[in-house]
Amino acid sequence: MKKIFLSLLAVGALAMTSCSSKTSETEALDEGAAIKAKIENCTDPDSLKIYVQQAKDYAAKLEKEGDESAAKAYLDEVAPVVKEKDPSVATIFEALEAKADSAATAVTEKADSLKDAATDAVNAKVEEGKEKVNQAVNDAKDNAAAAVDKAKEKTAEAAQSATDKLKGALGK
Repeated sequence: MKKIFLSLLAVGALAMTSCSSKTSETEALDEGAAIKAKIENCTDPDSLKIYVQQAKDYAAKLEKEGDESAAKAYLDEVAPVVKEKDPSVATIFEALEAKADSAATAVTEKADSLKDAATDAVNAKVEEGKEKVNQAVNDAKDNAAAAVDKAKEKTAEAAQSATDKLKGALGK
């Protein structure tokens, strides 16, 4: 009896896990793909307008999350289907596409601006580095010249001292 009960319990647990994995698969469906499928299968113009609004909201959500390129790609993917179903509704997408294009342009311009600012900063640091190197070279030259002059003076003093000593030794 225990074996039968345990077997039934194992089968029940297996059945429950297979059902739960099906629900997680349906939850994993892409929201955008689901909306696109609704638009493709829609025959009622009023429902189509609702689905178009859902697609518009989904694209706005992507844009709000900072993924403008995904929003534009989604609109590019859904717009032909909408135009095919109801050209009057397609004007909504044209306005959204224009907005997505302007957002993409703004992002590109901002990136170019940041690139230019970074280039300017790097060039300024390079110039500053060149100036420091030139100053160090000039300081080294000055120090070397001073050392040479000091060595000449010491050599002259040592020669004079040696000459004086020699004259003193010969004069005695």
